[in-house]
Amino acid sequence: MEVCPSMPLPTIVSLVSTINRLSFFYKYFQIDIGDGIFVSNRTVQISDIIKHCQEFKNLSSLTFDFHLMVKDYVSDIEKINQLERLVKIKNVFIHFGAVDDFSHELDKLSSIPIGLTLNPEDRVSDLADKMNLDKIPCLQIMSVVPGVQGNPFIEKTLIKIEQLRHLGYRNKIYLDGAVNNKTMPIINSLRYKPDVVCPGSFLVKSPDNDLKNRVDYLLKFK
Repeated sequence: MEVCPSMPLPTIVSLVSTINRLSFFYKYFQIDIGDGIFVSNRTVQISDIIKHCQEFKNLSSLTFDFHLMVKDYVSDIEKINQLERLVKIKNVFIHFGAVDDFSHELDKLSSIPIGLTLNPEDRVSDLADKMNLDKIPCLQIMSVVPGVQGNPFIEKTLIKIEQLRHLGYRNKIYLDGAVNNKTMPIINSLRYKPDVVCPGSFLVKSPDNDLKNRVDYLLKFK
């Protein structure tokens, strides 16, 4: 399982300092964008990242995903299209529950692959009814209620990985939420594991003297 640290941080100062701290170990990060509407918390905004992205150390070696926990994802994707001129962006995730009209082709919004995120209450069967799974470049399963860091792990969400594979979905599946030393043994015991896990506070809030230990621990499940 690949590790892509999740960054649901409130300010550009905290985002830059955290990524610079972790970039010694990781080159691939997922930045969460919360609007305070679709989710209760508001995080750093894309316009802030556009202004300050040069403050990331060794920017040219970094790759980013953007997890849009927002209602107006179209406007944020337009900003991400501008940001793509400055940084490497691999994927953009929008929430299944934020899409009002599934007749619109999401891939027309950007040259960057646009994946979907399933909240704990979202059902794989509903997704399969609305969309052709083969046309979704990547999927992210939330194993917590999205929003602030520290929400409890919801183990029953893991069955969605198996459900997707049984339906023939072959693209990458990400797991985001409460990925840590208590939940990784559960995740690793699955017959159908996620391709990518996105630990947040386990790394972001780690004391400096324990950070390498936590990085090494996650490497055991690679």
